[in-house]
Amino acid sequence: MKKLLEKYWEGNTSLQEEQELKEYFNSGAVAQEHEVYRVLFNSFELEGSIEEEGFDAFAKVKSQQTEKSYFKRRTWTGIAVAASVTAMIAVGSGYYDQEPAQDLGTYETPEEAYAATVAALEMVSNKFNQGKQNLKPITEIEKQTVQVFNINQL
Repeated sequence: MKKLLEKYWEGNTSLQEEQELKEYFNSGAVAQEHEVYRVLFNSFELEGSIEEEGFDAFAKVKSQQTEKSYFKRRTWTGIAVAASVTAMIAVGSGYYDQEPAQDLGTYETPEEAYAATVAALEMVSNKFNQGKQNLKPITEIEKQTVQVFNINQL
């Protein structure tokens, strides 16, 4: 039996020899020195008895993934509900806290409106002219620059 085991560990046994080893370890007459290998050969027997279709090695992992995805879905649903309630409260409080629009002033007659418009346009024109006066030194510089460029063109 020792030679047959050595041959098995080297991977040189035939199917018939492997069947002999299997029968030897399933029998009650296993030598003390071979008792260590008994568990190994019994596990092969046990493995062969499990049907491939009925056994799912990843069943526990799949159930944990399903629980995690359910937890994630439930968590995100809760967050979405909380966000929508918060948004509704923010919009609602803004709607009720609004003060009525202030009266910006209207004119009774078209002449008053015309006079106010002319006054506003005059003010804009005055500010524009003041800004234009600040640009007079730049026009002097521009005149001198044109003279320099005209010299280069000659």
